[in-house]
Amino acid sequence: MNKTKVIDREMEKGVASGVFPCADLLIAKDNEIIHHNWYGDARKGTCFDIASLTKPVCTATLTLMLVEEKLLKLDDTVYSWLGGARQSDHKLITVRHLLDHTSGLPAWMPYFQELPLDLIGTEAGKNFIFDSCFNEELLFPPGKKTVYSDIGYILLGEIVEQAGRGLLDEIFANRISKPLKLEDTFFMRSIGSPIRNTKKHTYATADQHVPTPKHGLAGERPKLKKDEHRRFAPTEDCPWRERVVHGEVDDQNAYALGGVAGHAGLFSTAENLHRFINELTLSLYGKSDWLPKAILEESLDFNKVKNRRKKAGQKEEGLFICGWDTPSLHNSSSGRHFSTYSIGHLGYTGCSMWIDLKANYWEILLTNRIHPTTTNEKIKAFRPKLHDLVYDMLKTLPNS
Repeated sequence: MNKTKVIDREMEKGVASGVFPCADLLIAKDNEIIHHNWYGDARKGTCFDIASLTKPVCTATLTLMLVEEKLLKLDDTVYSWLGGARQSDHKLITVRHLLDHTSGLPAWMPYFQELPLDLIGTEAGKNFIFDSCFNEELLFPPGKKTVYSDIGYILLGEIVEQAGRGLLDEIFANRISKPLKLEDTFFMRSIGSPIRNTKKHTYATADQHVPTPKHGLAGERPKLKKDEHRRFAPTEDCPWRERVVHGEVDDQNAYALGGVAGHAGLFSTAENLHRFINELTLSLYGKSDWLPKAILEESLDFNKVKNRRKKAGQKEEGLFICGWDTPSLHNSSSGRHFSTYSIGHLGYTGCSMWIDLKANYWEILLTNRIHPTTTNEKIKAFRPKLHDLVYDMLKTLPNS
């Protein structure tokens, strides 16, 4: 029997048992694709809302690029870029703290619920949310602990815009998606979301966008053609928007920010993410000049990060490194076999990717597990089991 048939069978069981309606799975070893298939309603080219995978793929990577070009420093304070600090501790938060989730900012707050509907995707709306971020009390002094924070990455996305002198989606396109030919990786701007006129440094609404949402609804549905809707995997039936989210960002705070944010908003495919990871690892091994090897080695120096955290009194559990998660010591979502020199990330919509830098293999799993309801958490048990099956399959390959 073809070894990958075991993987296909497990994925098909995932669809049949309601773990997710559809999925896109890709497995690679030594920079070559070993297995790639689609399940449920997904087809080649189906785009998934990858949610928090936006953090490492877009925001953290752009941060490293700007640091390498000396447009930004990891030890720059957030206050020096954005101002707005309401408490003295806020002035101590650095770019590094945001990157590694050690800022002390809370994990998440429903800012979208407080935002007036006519401010969705506007400069005034963004400022409202940024002010709300700065009003949050810190859970601990910066650098002392790790708490995964969407709020931190909302602010980091804005710093990237300031340092990169442009809009986040434009910077991402020019520096990452276009150079790597990631044609299926992009942000979807919310209806009414402004596009900045960079010459005048003001905002102007594009003709194809509706400037003001309907009264009583949190924004208009994006004006997609019928065939374009088929390109996207639907996500939740959203009470706030009063519709099934389809072809627009699921994360409500990202939607309120105009569909483009540092913590969420990207759509992609497993094949495109494979290209991204491929270039990332080749750069780390000195076989590609897309990202400088030196900045990657510095940023992904596990021992240095662990020592820094140890001095700060932090535990290794929940370690984030340069925007990437690392396998938990117990009950990791990556399963039992990824080495301690692995990085990865999860996305709320049911997406994940794990990269073993030591063994040079990775798995990319994109699903829409929250369609139609966010209460479906079956993927928590499914995901590590799948990763273990993949590991067992890879062991049977020559030179593994």
